[in-house]
Amino acid sequence: MQLHFDTLPEGLLVTAIGVGIVFVGLVVLIGLIKLMQIATGSMGQKKEKKVKKADKAATPSASPVAAAPVSDEVLAAITAAVAMHDDELIAVISAAVTAMMGEGTAFRVRRVRRISNASAWNKAGREEQVYSRF
Repeated sequence: MQLHFDTLPEGLLVTAIGVGIVFVGLVVLIGLIKLMQIATGSMGQKKEKKVKKADKAATPSASPVAAAPVSDEVLAAITAAVAMHDDELIAVISAAVTAMMGEGTAFRVRRVRRISNASAWNKAGREEQVYSRF
């Protein structure tokens, strides 16, 4: 194999141009993605939600608050309490729910059962694995 030193600078130039084009293309893609985030308004929503939740938890409210959906942490605590058959913890959680709902609202805990938090894709994948063995 012979090296032709007269074509080496041309090869390096072509390589540099190729790397430059790829770099510019990636910068353009990053810019387009940022513009799409700004256009859809989803750029800082996650941070704002976390800040709002922290503010709500830090400031106690004097008036009754409308019932909000139960968070994953509360569900996990209830599930753990049921798994350990900890009636005291279930009573404390029920009292907290009562306090948040206000005095005029009555509710009864009829049963506590575990809810599968797996997504539909997770369940479908497991079923596919089970049925593929038959």
